[in-house]
Amino acid sequence: MTAHSLDTDGNPVGPPSDDQEVHGGRAGMVRYVRVGRQAIYDAQRQLVSYELLFRNQSDANGAEVASEQATSQVIASTFGTFGLEVISDGRPVFINFTRAFLTGVIPVPVEPENVIIEVGELVDADHELLLGLNQLRQAGYRLAVADYRGEVSRSALLEIADFVKLSVNALPTLVLPGLVAQCRQVGATLVAIDIEDAETFQRAVDLGFDLFQGRYLAKPSVLEQRTLSPSQLICVRLLNDLADPEVSVQRIEQLVGTDPGLTLRLLRTANSAGAGSQTDVTSLRQALVLIGPRRLRSWVVLTLLEGGTTKNTSDDLWSVLARAHACQRLAVDSSDMAFTVGLLSGCADLLGAELSAIADGSGVGPEARHALVDGEGSAGRALLAVLAHERDDADAVTEAGLVPFDVSRAYLESLSESLQLVHDLLGKN
Repeated sequence: MTAHSLDTDGNPVGPPSDDQEVHGGRAGMVRYVRVGRQAIYDAQRQLVSYELLFRNQSDANGAEVASEQATSQVIASTFGTFGLEVISDGRPVFINFTRAFLTGVIPVPVEPENVIIEVGELVDADHELLLGLNQLRQAGYRLAVADYRGEVSRSALLEIADFVKLSVNALPTLVLPGLVAQCRQVGATLVAIDIEDAETFQRAVDLGFDLFQGRYLAKPSVLEQRTLSPSQLICVRLLNDLADPEVSVQRIEQLVGTDPGLTLRLLRTANSAGAGSQTDVTSLRQALVLIGPRRLRSWVVLTLLEGGTTKNTSDDLWSVLARAHACQRLAVDSSDMAFTVGLLSGCADLLGAELSAIADGSGVGPEARHALVDGEGSAGRALLAVLAHERDDADAVTEAGLVPFDVSRAYLESLSESLQLVHDLLGKN
């Protein structure tokens, strides 16, 4: 992962955009994901939090749709690609949510810890919005009012705000003390934004602001990482299946398991969700149970909003699935873990990444990590044998402790199954 600067409009400078850059001939499947981040400090200039930024490139005609997609991309990139711990360094993050998220039309797919929901200045503070915000507060989320200017139409937001952001430069000098006092009365934490120089920073400190944000303190940066785009087609089918209350975990696992990008995203999400748990996530099935159907639906909706590939490259899919199913067949005593390890190995190939990086990025526990990286346990030995079979190295299969004939048979059966599965799901001939 690397960081890049933003230009004066807040747009990334340097590498090509997501729709320009492809890797390994897999156009639309492997891409760069970028998230802007600006630091927020206290009066002693100690770093306390970040705001996540996204600058959309669409024209004004699609502003509302683009706005929802921009927010979706920030959330998906942060929690699905980078992981909250990586992008926030354990500090709270402010995310500017759009109306559909704030009113509950689109579920907020992330848990309340270390996430501050920011209400933008262009969102109408009507009854529907206030109702949605109160429900979010009851669910444990903290709220921030962005760029407050004392508007009567937005004053009701102060009653439920944990943070209020004021632009020290944009507001008249005579108005600022009154707004500060108004926000203090409701107990909100005051954030001074657009701090461009030392004089503005000192003025904000003197006025009694708690937190400070602006280019004088820190310019925005961009975090960048390569990722696998989930297939929108598979997400649509998954969303349809999730609407059935009787759908089995096996069916959901089958659908998710056909999409390496979605698999990586959900494993990382489950790891974040289970951060306080004593149980390590070792398989995709375990991750799906931990996430639960409600949160899984949120992620699928988010992925559809984010945009991605209409369909993945079939050759890439069936080869990854064949490896995963072969590992599952060969490691009978740890079949779920073996399937997941096989999928992650395929993800590493698609991304051109080290196995250790994929293991760390997915958040799987030590047992699954050792199987993937070191070939330990029955799942690890199965993976080593399958990889050796793919190289046509019978001696390495034997060294892994398996019989070449058994591995060959398992692989051929898995290959047949995977080809049929990809055909059924993606409509390939």
